Amino acid sequence: MRELTVRIKFTKHSLGSVKQAKTGRFILPRNPSGAVLFLATWHNSNMRFASQVLNKHQDEVGKILWDIAVDAVVDRDSWYRRYYALPGPSRQRYVLHESFVPGQIIGINCVVPNAITEEDLWRLMQLAGQYKGLSPARPGEFGQFEVVSIRPRRAHASDGTDVQEQEVGKAKSPSSLAT
Repeated sequence: MRELTVRIKFTKHSLGSVKQAKTGRFILPRNPSGAVLFLATWHNSNMRFASQVLNKHQDEVGKILWDIAVDAVVDRDSWYRRYYALPGPSRQRYVLHESFVPGQIIGINCVVPNAITEEDLWRLMQLAGQYKGLSPARPGEFGQFEVVSIRPRRAHASDGTDVQEQEVGKAKSPSSLAT
């Protein structure tokens, strides 16, 4: 098992689903300290789907452990206006969702079994992002993403410094994973 950080870049808005009573706006789910949360069940569902498409690691993806707090900061001007139709003569309304915007990069921490290589994890996450996405509101319709990098989260070097601190900017891409 190894602890990794997967950096993803959204290609479509990822919408909040927690309705604020006073304003009626939908915000992203958060823990008490204010970190945005993506539930492990969302990742598990995506990985199960991707492993079936890839026809690889169907049993192992269920053993991946996901940190529900994501490494991200929500921009102040990240409100997305989602329109919907009311029954009746073509009446349209909208709701505001706090969101991660297209192009925004976030980090997801996970513990991955050794049976899943970093290259395979890249493929699994890429398939999940392309077809399913990560969005608390309207999953599958919003929240599509692509993988930017996969890095070790905590792998201590012999001098006691964090490897991630030593390799800032040296993210692994699919081509570098094969070497």
